[in-house]
Amino acid sequence: MKWSKKFRNMNFMRKLGILIVAILFAELFVFGKTSVNASFPITVVDDLGRIVTISKAPTRIVCIAPSATEIVYALGLGDKVVGVDIYSDYPTEVMSKRRISNIYSPDPEEVSTLQPDLVVMYSFHGPGDPNVENLERLGVPLIVTYPTTISDVFRDIRLVGNATGKYLEAKAIVEVLKERVDRVKNLTCNAVYKPKVYFEIWYPLIYSVGSGSWPHNLIEIAGGKNIFENVSTSWVNPTEEEVVVAKPDVILTIRGMPGYHENLETIKSRGTVWGVPAIKNGRVYALDESLVGRPGPRIVDGLEIVASILRPELFNVLTTLTLDLNMAQLQFSTQKLTLQFPVRAEIEILKAANNGSLIFSTLVKGPGTPKNLKLIGNYLKIDCGMPQGLMFTLKIYYSRSEIDALMVKEESLKIYHWNEEDAVWNPLESVVNRDKGYVKALVDHLTYFALMGESQPSVWEFSSAIVDRFISGGNSAIYMRCRLRNGKETLMVN
Repeated sequence: MKWSKKFRNMNFMRKLGILIVAILFAELFVFGKTSVNASFPITVVDDLGRIVTISKAPTRIVCIAPSATEIVYALGLGDKVVGVDIYSDYPTEVMSKRRISNIYSPDPEEVSTLQPDLVVMYSFHGPGDPNVENLERLGVPLIVTYPTTISDVFRDIRLVGNATGKYLEAKAIVEVLKERVDRVKNLTCNAVYKPKVYFEIWYPLIYSVGSGSWPHNLIEIAGGKNIFENVSTSWVNPTEEEVVVAKPDVILTIRGMPGYHENLETIKSRGTVWGVPAIKNGRVYALDESLVGRPGPRIVDGLEIVASILRPELFNVLTTLTLDLNMAQLQFSTQKLTLQFPVRAEIEILKAANNGSLIFSTLVKGPGTPKNLKLIGNYLKIDCGMPQGLMFTLKIYYSRSEIDALMVKEESLKIYHWNEEDAVWNPLESVVNRDKGYVKALVDHLTYFALMGESQPSVWEFSSAIVDRFISGGNSAIYMRCRLRNGKETLMVN
């Protein structure tokens, strides 16, 4: 698993660049030319089996669906995008683009005013989607994605890459993402226990996922068992009774889905009626729609988070909590998330640019601590699908007995954050409250965090060399004068 959300993207881009260069040299060696600037026209087959020909390199791209937007941006084509749907919000550069008002039934005239030379859209209907026929009338190349597995998402990245002359970038992106998926698979594939998962995307008219959907595939790879795995369709409309009878061990819900207003508290309040293990045991989690609800490059981020929730023991995770970020509430107050075990810690959200879900985990292992520092408690990981504009205070508590046992100087305690780009722990500006036993810091980014302090010198500080040797009855003893930390001197016999 990668050590950081923010820095993971930096590491991803560095790795991506290395892969592109490697592929470039390989193709130069084998073919004597590269496909960085592919020759047009290019013909591709999209997810609906449609044959699409692109006559020239696109310079005016319209994306209809957040997943389509994120694929195009991941390929480095953000400067070619002239319009997106109203729900596209990542990366932040997309917020300045002109908007298509209806993602579910896009108006051809509205699209036409943007004068696109390529339209990329996600189909909510699949084969027979009436929106496809409507947009085809524009006479503009139209690529339609309709993935049902994570492998299909990778195929779509390659599809759009091929259609835009970004073959190398697409190939490199997919290789990096597949490597991360394989890492998860290797940990979960042989697990005997598979928690039963209810993935809720709508309520009170309940909608969940069947075996024909990519969220089902995500649950399987993450080491879980979809309670509706026997339903072959993509989406399922069960009754509440069917959910209750299935007795899910874990409930996953999406934060940020348009029109869906359930949150952690409202779902937990169903406990008196549902009484399922997930609610009884507190295993209800709200996840960002941007990570688990979009079949684009960041779906692998979502997979890693879901895997750590379903099978924490396989990913060195001790506990996971989620918090619904509420923009309306943050305008007038703050939001808090408190962890009591195994580390006592508290996050107070001061501001956020978007509604979403904050994911707070404690870990058994993390990046190695520097030699001159000692870890107090456990590592913490804080994640969010939409981290832009997020600011919070992090408070980590400690006990006097704990720091004494570790021989850590209390005044040296600081909260550190992990910088993956430089592979180093950096200290945050921290305040130590000795009376209440906590360290507090202001945070504006997401990564791994840890409370650390400097080691005190040893109890014995030798102030002189051997001062005397006493020989009696053939036995020899060496006396050394030593100074204790309290300043007193004593003699030690060796």
